[in-house]
Formats: sequence, C-alpha cells, structure tokens
Amino acid sequence: MIRRSALAAVVAAALVVTPQARAAETPSAGTWLAAQFVGGTHLLKGPDLVDPGLTADGVYALAAAGVGKSTAARAAAWLGEPDQMLALVGDGEAESYVGGLVKLALVAQTLGTDPHAFAGVDLLERLAPLQESSGRFRDKTDPEWDQTNAFTQALAIIVLKRAGESFEKPLAYQVSTQCPDGGFPIAFEQATCKSDVDGTAMVLQALLAAGEKTASPKALTWLAGQQQADGGFPAATAGSNANSTGLAVGALVAGERGAAADKAVAYLKSLQVGCSGPDAQRGGVAYDAAGFELYPAIRATTQAMLGLARVSLADVSAASATPGVPAIDCTVTPPSSSEPPVPTVPAPAGPEAPVDPPLAVTGPDQAVPLTLFGSFAVLAGAVLLFVSRRRKVGA
Repeated sequence: MIRRSALAAVVAAALVVTPQARAAETPSAGTWLAAQFVGGTHLLKGPDLVDPGLTADGVYALAAAGVGKSTAARAAAWLGEPDQMLALVGDGEAESYVGGLVKLALVAQTLGTDPHAFAGVDLLERLAPLQESSGRFRDKTDPEWDQTNAFTQALAIIVLKRAGESFEKPLAYQVSTQCPDGGFPIAFEQATCKSDVDGTAMVLQALLAAGEKTASPKALTWLAGQQQADGGFPAATAGSNANSTGLAVGALVAGERGAAADKAVAYLKSLQVGCSGPDAQRGGVAYDAAGFELYPAIRATTQAMLGLARVSLADVSAASATPGVPAIDCTVTPPSSSEPPVPTVPAPAGPEAPVDPPLAVTGPDQAVPLTLFGSFAVLAGAVLLFVSRRRKVGA
C-alpha cells in the first residue's frame, strides 16, 4: 500500500488550486445579496418598491452566511429610521403590529443589541399587550387588517425565548393550532385546518428552540414527508422553491433530520448561479428551476442563505460574521509547467480493498461517487476530481 506520507504529498499538491477552483465553482450568495442593498441600506421587492420586512430578512441572511456585518448594521440603522419604524411597528397607540415588532427584535438579537432599546423603542414592551389571554398575539388595528399568523406567532416565541422572557402561553397556543396530520397552518382559527410547508417550518423552529417534545415530532414527520424528489420543498400551490426549502432546512437541522436537510441543501445549490452565469447574477439563488429573475431572486436568496448555512432563526447570529464579503473570483490559475505533476494513487487490490464508504463530491450540478481509502486519499481525490470538473466546463 502507498505510505501516508506519499498520500499527504498528493493532498498538498492538489490543494494548491483548491481555493480558486471552489471560488470559480460556487460564488458567494452573501456577496451577491450584499450588492442588492440599495445605498447599502435596504432591499427592494420590485422596481422602486422599498421593503423593510425583506430588508430585515436580509440581515438574518448575511448573519447566517457569516459575512456582510457592516451592511447588516447599516440596514438595521435604516430600519430604525422613523418612516420604517412607523411602517413596521405602528405608532404604538392607535396601531401596533406584531410582525414588525418581532422582526425588528430578531434583527437586534441577531446583531447582538438590545430589543428593549431599538431606535429608542422597547420592542418587547410594545409586544406584551398584543398577547391575548389564549396566548395568541394579534395586531392592534382594524380587525380586517390584522396580519398575524403562524409566522408572527413563531417569531414571537423565538424572540421571547432568546430574550429570556416568558413564552409558555404563546407556545401553548401555537401547539393548539396543529392539524390532525401533524403539520401547522399559516392562518389561525379557520374552519378547516390545512397544513402548510412554510408555516410548519417556521413553527417547528420555534417549538424546537423552546424544547417542545409533543407536537414537534409529528410536525417533523409531516414536514419531511413533503420533500420532493429533487430535494426541495413546495409552496401551497406549486413545486419546489428556494423560499420554502430554505425555511425547511432550519427546521430539519434543528430536528436532527440530517439526511433530509442534506438533500434540501443540494437542491438550493442547484438554483444558485455559478460562474457560467452572467456577472450580475453570480452567487444569487433563483426562486425555482424556471430561471433567474431579479426581484424574486432577492427574496429567494435571503431565505436560501439560511438553508445553505443550515441555521435556524432561533440561532442566527452575526457575532462571528466578517465586516465585508468575499470577492467573486471566477478565474482558475493553471499550474505552471515547472510544477511537478501530481502522482496518481493506484487503487489497492485483494485483501487491501477500500473499506471507507463512497464519498459524494457535491457541486451545483451533480454528485460524483468516489471510492478511496484513508482520510488523506479521500481529500486528495475529492480535490483532484473537483479541479478536473472545473477544467472541463471552463473558467
């Protein structure tokens, strides 16, 4: 058999081009998303359509990816300006909105600041009177304009749990909304309980963060059962998409459904624009397999980045995020003619046959099975195969 020292030399030689090859294969979603913040402060849902809620989602996404902390901080400051605060949380007297309060509270928690003092507003103090005796949170507004649902309730549980405040009654209400099949609906108190992928994924992140052990196993089983053959998760009336899948991954990871999460992440990667795509799209994630469109992609990328990072909203944090984002480098520098060729590792035969399981090297297009022996050989083979694939498709 080949000595480990020889295998280590193979790895060292192969790693010379690994960073460039990986950069060329999968540009950073965080780099693309950071570039979509208009003026470095906010995101749009359409031409000239400012979206504070989507901007908050962008803060979570950058934090999950561990990049763009400076952009996230500027976005939080923009969200704290009077116009955005009024639109998101209301005036606190005639109007008060659960969704905006909990989203901004999570922005504060993600950036390590105090939700009791966000832009001079105690978000959690304003949230408290919106909780009914049942534990449900409801907007203070005209009943016809109430926007509370499974998303707002789940986020309320998450931010209260993260703040170390009481969440038991809201949790009990959320559990009470579970459908007979195990999933959760988006809308509350409907005549027919209809389980929803997005609603169930959000609720599960809250339940699992709170340590709930009765409703969550059934909900996990239902959610995992909605996974499509391509690895993605569908919205209510369509096929797999990045938004639903990104949310589902957070729940699957928190629920220790690793195999299902892996398939879902592979689906998300299949929607990400690589170096073969237009410069302005590289790193972005399309909504679905139909193709890339700018504004749907902005929202899809914010949701997908949580999934790609395998992070639940209950755990997302910018504590270790870098201030900037990595440059997208789609060049691959070939080795110079003076470099010694990388030796080929022969496969052992007979009683020394490989004992390690096959390793799948996953790229945006396919998984290539490998069978090698020893951890050094696995790494070397994976790197060499990756570089070989990259050269075939061009820089």
